[in-house]
Amino acid sequence: MAAGIPIEVTGLTKRFGAVTAVEDLSFTVQPGLVTGFLGPNGAGKTTTLRVLLGLVRASEGTATFGGTRYADLEDPATKVGASLEASFHPGRTARNHLGVVATAAGLPRTRVQQVLEQVGLDQYADRRVGGYSLGMRQRLALASTLLGDPGVLVLDEPINGLDPEGIKWIRGFLQSLAREGRTVLVSSHLLSEVQQSVDEVVIISRGRLVKTGTLSSLELDESPRTIVDSPDRAALGAALTAAGLGFTEGRNGFIVEEPDPGRVGDAAFAGGVRLNSLHRLKSGLEDSFLTLVGEGTE
Repeated sequence: MAAGIPIEVTGLTKRFGAVTAVEDLSFTVQPGLVTGFLGPNGAGKTTTLRVLLGLVRASEGTATFGGTRYADLEDPATKVGASLEASFHPGRTARNHLGVVATAAGLPRTRVQQVLEQVGLDQYADRRVGGYSLGMRQRLALASTLLGDPGVLVLDEPINGLDPEGIKWIRGFLQSLAREGRTVLVSSHLLSEVQQSVDEVVIISRGRLVKTGTLSSLELDESPRTIVDSPDRAALGAALTAAGLGFTEGRNGFIVEEPDPGRVGDAAFAGGVRLNSLHRLKSGLEDSFLTLVGEGTE
């Protein structure tokens, strides 16, 4: 197994004509952890991963593996395993598909049986992929990424559409890969899909970084909190700080560590700040996530 190396995204911007898909994005993914790359559909996750894997060129900034671009890696299949928009010929067997991938990457075909066993597909290896369930296809995509026994895994929506048994299996499998010292980056548009398997999160919305850190850092308090917004967020932030109220900024306003909206309103009034929203926000990881990315306020 190759050693896990950090994924480093620095000042990344990608424009498609007049559309900015990713804007000044910076974050680091460390080895030994499962990191969730989270954001709603259209947030810029896939574009970021495509730049990282050299499939599209950045407009500005860099996305590298330990400071080295994917295109400059020596024997990249042995360093990085990636699954983006995986597709399979329905008439081929899993064994045949993996054999073709291994040959194209210059990898020994002996790895085919090993990865089939690793993902639990060995007894279905000679069945045509067209007859596979979604969960089996997800396992086959994962097997493809593991052929080179890489230290880094980049997986786009690997849990999407799986049944509970499949979700439970892939969560445990990703954790086992991270415990081996690999760098594991998993994208998803739903926190609920990955929250039991990730150690760290990188959250983006509309192409920009919203938050990085541990899952526990998303939940500000076990008690209810307040969400508040103003046309002048700088003044609102100053007023909340002056009142001793801690807060985190989201797309729909500030999530304030105070269950009483009245106290938050008083702080804004004392600071001469006009508000355009003020209400209680129930505690919870999913609520915090949706508020941060601007898809929920209650």
